[in-house]
Amino acid sequence: MEAKQLLRTLLLIGLGLGLVLQTQADCPLSRAMIEGTNRIFTNRAANGNYDLKRVQRVRTREVLHMFCQPNDIVQTTCQRTNNFSRPLPMRCVRTPIAPTATVVTDTSCPATMYSVGYTINNRRLELYRACYDRNAVRAQFSTHLVYHKTFFPRRPCATFTRDGAISETDAASFSPRSIYRAFRAIFGNTQRYIANERDTVINRGHLTPSADYFYGDQMCATFKYVNVVPQWKTINERNWEAIERWVRSRISAGGFLRIKTGATGRLTLPDSRRRLRPIILGAGAKNIMPEWLFKVVRTSTNQPHTVFVTYNNVFARARPGVPRFCTSIPCPLTLTDTAAAGYTYCCNATIFAL
Repeated sequence: MEAKQLLRTLLLIGLGLGLVLQTQADCPLSRAMIEGTNRIFTNRAANGNYDLKRVQRVRTREVLHMFCQPNDIVQTTCQRTNNFSRPLPMRCVRTPIAPTATVVTDTSCPATMYSVGYTINNRRLELYRACYDRNAVRAQFSTHLVYHKTFFPRRPCATFTRDGAISETDAASFSPRSIYRAFRAIFGNTQRYIANERDTVINRGHLTPSADYFYGDQMCATFKYVNVVPQWKTINERNWEAIERWVRSRISAGGFLRIKTGATGRLTLPDSRRRLRPIILGAGAKNIMPEWLFKVVRTSTNQPHTVFVTYNNVFARARPGVPRFCTSIPCPLTLTDTAAAGYTYCCNATIFAL
């Protein structure tokens, strides 16, 4: 028995030493390297096709193709010395190609499905998908993969793009000034929901969050109107952000999770006569504020993991009932139980259908 135990211990030590040596043989990417680079990190397969770099790890002898434009690609190789053959960070001389939202056929979307990513050498390199109702100016859901990382670089941008999916006028319906005017139109000039036209109280809330990505250009690709819904700022910054952080904390080294994030229902608030009025931010009944936000987490093998649904109403006087599409179960993390933070339920992931 003692001999077997000793052998098991030696095997475990050897395995651990091998993992340490393997990690030490990688080329580490520092915060300065990531935040100082505006080139697009890609790998190139044997058939010549490019693929977006998704994971943080760069293995020994791995070649990075640092992309700016089709005629501006710089290669750098991870060497045994733990350094790159051409040092990072790397900058583009000209503006790098921008991520686009391209219409694709996808039967899971009842509206228009957009593939967000790059087209390089006639090959689509997709980051995430967004199901968007152009007529209603409404993002229904997005899907993406989130990978493990050891630190969170600062995002280099915060400018939203319309990608031909939404007009300039409809995009402006997300502005504080437009939102203030919409509330006055719905509830009258004496309404008390929105105090003024200067403060941001309703965010363009990301469905696929920028912080789920590691590389700067990929973070920037999430700033698209097909990927946002009107979300109360305090909810976005409290329970919703806590949920996003918790999801990222569940990913082990080398792993990833499959995420679907969306919005459903129509938020209503009482007017001075206690009549419930839908919150419509745009002209022509466009950009209706959703009542619920949901996040569906599945494993890398597409097995049910966790589901969260959050009530998008900071004026709720009490916790709402469980929505009909959710079978409530205990949540795996502690969330603030207030309207301002966003009342949240966790649902049975096996039978959740949205």
